[in-house]
Amino acid sequence: MRLSIGILTHSTNPRGGVVHGMALAEALCDAGHEATLIAPDETGAGFFRTPRCATRYIPARHVPDLPTLVEQRIGEIKNALRHEASFDVLHAQDPISANALADLVEEGRIQGFARTVHHLDSFSHPGVAARQTRGLTAATELFTVSQIWKETLFTEYRRHAPVVGNGVDLARFSPEEGPQDHDLRARYGLPQNGRLLLSVGGVERRKNTLILLQAFDALRKNYPDLHLVIAGGASLLDHSAYRSLFDELVQRRGLENAVTLTGPVADADMPAFYRQAAVLAYPSQTEGFGLCPLEALACGTPVVVPAAQPFTEHLRTLEAFWCQPDQPESLICTLHDALNARNAARFQVSGPVTACRFDWQNVASKHLPAYRRLAALQHAAAPDSGVF
Repeated sequence: MRLSIGILTHSTNPRGGVVHGMALAEALCDAGHEATLIAPDETGAGFFRTPRCATRYIPARHVPDLPTLVEQRIGEIKNALRHEASFDVLHAQDPISANALADLVEEGRIQGFARTVHHLDSFSHPGVAARQTRGLTAATELFTVSQIWKETLFTEYRRHAPVVGNGVDLARFSPEEGPQDHDLRARYGLPQNGRLLLSVGGVERRKNTLILLQAFDALRKNYPDLHLVIAGGASLLDHSAYRSLFDELVQRRGLENAVTLTGPVADADMPAFYRQAAVLAYPSQTEGFGLCPLEALACGTPVVVPAAQPFTEHLRTLEAFWCQPDQPESLICTLHDALNARNAARFQVSGPVTACRFDWQNVASKHLPAYRRLAALQHAAAPDSGVF
């Protein structure tokens, strides 16, 4: 049975849930279904890359305040989809789009929807926290990407959520150099010589960027050619307070010429960033799954990750370097091991082999039983209607 599926993301930025939603939509299309990727588009520029599936952009207005932004986006999505064309299934990848779909259920426009929980945040604003909770409790079908969040959802909300995991596109991420590799350093103002310590996702508390900066500063005593690159960082959340702490530490340690913050980067450049890096440092304190380590491994680059879930769920002992992310000394020692030249050569072979286990087609197939239940529910309620 061919299904028509609308997959919703909260923005067009290259965040984990958006990347997952796009790859899922592409894999569903490859499997013969009709998937459309739907997102609010504040800039009018579309997604961070052109997906291999249909797209639907919802005009969105910029709002600097997070609580107001959340309500604004929910309304924009709900109003845009209220009289949309027919879908068998609607699937939200985040709390914002899930709340919009929950409103449509209450209005009787749709009978139910699916939701993937990538991870849960801690919000101090009660309204935003309530939206996060409703975005998962109101869903008819629930998925998650790792065992730790499956356990959390059951323990805290008594919701069952099968683990669908994540994948990596081996056609895009590989050890083979591409056109972007040759002038990448010049285009981003990076040193032509020396080794790059790469972090992806911008300067954020949950990415543990301050601890990483401290570890990097200590490593420079033994590796004076080492340069820290923090790529990306587009986010709906306000990380300015944490960024100020980071900037102050950079200045206090005299690291202005040893650290580069690229800001958002072209998606086509990301494989080259991984290949140019000596190590991907990923000491994140909160992750749903961690797509970036998979992408780096596919490119043959050593990765440093926390010795904790979700990473211990899907990476084996010798497939990564393991650290205690809240302990700078642990991160220093682990990065030191990862920078060893023999390890770099080993990961050129082992990294792509590891990445081969993570296939988007397998991820897509795990959604189909729930999709079929939703489609049957929708068709039974309104078999001849012109709405969803």
